[in-house]
Amino acid sequence: MLDLIPKHNPAPDFGFVVYRLFGDSPTRGKSAKVGDGELVYSGFAKNGVSFLPANWRKELDRIGVTWRGCENWWLGYPFISLMELKVADDGTKGNLKLNAEVGPISNHKVRKGIISAITAAAREKNFDRLLFPVGASDKGRLYSRFLRKNSIAVNDIYDTDEMGTKFMQLIADFGPEFELVASVIPEFFRLGEL
Repeated sequence: MLDLIPKHNPAPDFGFVVYRLFGDSPTRGKSAKVGDGELVYSGFAKNGVSFLPANWRKELDRIGVTWRGCENWWLGYPFISLMELKVADDGTKGNLKLNAEVGPISNHKVRKGIISAITAAAREKNFDRLLFPVGASDKGRLYSRFLRKNSIAVNDIYDTDEMGTKFMQLIADFGPEFELVASVIPEFFRLGEL
């Protein structure tokens, strides 16, 4: 009789991976060494964590402005990065997906300039994984993700060691793209009223 009752796997707790990488009680805005990189923790939801590469924050802090429109968005900067767990239909396998996003900057000229600067630098360096969708800089658009070829398979979503390793692997794989974005942030000074 008991064999007829469907067995349910417990839900994967992505939180264990996040806490292992960012610390037991990660604090919003606090930096943590994750693999070979340093990330600034923003927040955690059931299957995802938001953060900012520390070199982005360093460069954005040098500009020293309040990013109008982004005051209440994640960490208050015009960018955020996210790592999300997508569970496959079989309930055991999945994918980790890394994203980066330009947010709701009030000044359209500034938002368009940021997207143009990143696009031009990516094109110059042949970084095909940094690509905005068509219309990303259109007036009225608020959020634009710009990483491509940005997921990695996870064989067992209940294996926190595997997920932690894959998380760090994705961060390391996108290190050059994160560096490229950091290198263009100083150009934002020229965009006018931020």
